[in-house]
Amino acid sequence: KQPADPNRRVPPPPDPATMEGGADAFGSSTAPLAWHDFLERMRQPSAAEFVKSIKGFIMTFSNREPDPERDSAAVQEFLENMEGAFRAHTPWAGSSEEELESAGEGLEKYVMTKLYNRVFASVPEDVKSDEELFEKISLLQQFIHPENLDIKPEYQNETSWLLAQKELQKINMYKAPRDKLACILNCCKVINNLLMNASHMSHDNPPGADEFLPVLIYVTIK
Repeated sequence: KQPADPNRRVPPPPDPATMEGGADAFGSSTAPLAWHDFLERMRQPSAAEFVKSIKGFIMTFSNREPDPERDSAAVQEFLENMEGAFRAHTPWAGSSEEELESAGEGLEKYVMTKLYNRVFASVPEDVKSDEELFEKISLLQQFIHPENLDIKPEYQNETSWLLAQKELQKINMYKAPRDKLACILNCCKVINNLLMNASHMSHDNPPGADEFLPVLIYVTIK
């Protein structure tokens, strides 16, 4: 069996285009298939009630004072209610569980994209916490080495580490939570493939969490 290619990864889907008004209120021609299917169904006249509810929620949410705990609960409740309504509504009549799940993902992507500036680091406490964390990581970057985390020499591969770091750096390019998670997953895939290749070449036992976690920490800090 051939070892996995450390460069192999699955790129996250592109962010949706700005969606305002008109026939393309939910449109993006470059979106992946599942996202495109969601948009097409939301354009149907029978989905007008859904569109109205979504836009109403976004407007109401955007006009109130930020409160992280309350905001999180409100978004989750809205998504759960809307996803439940999909099952009984015409655009998704007779849909499979997979299609309904994709619809829920599409709804989350649209709502969170529109509310991105409102929900991410929207209160001074979050901004301050992010700045403090950034400062601490910057200090660690100055002196940390693979040996400090007990990373074996055979697992030290600057090329693969750079690829993993680039995947993490893409997080800020995306606004939807699922797309951000895809960046983290791709980073982990690069690291895992590196470890599997190294263990294969050295005829060592397959790597586990004890080998994976130190590399992930090092890549994240760097």
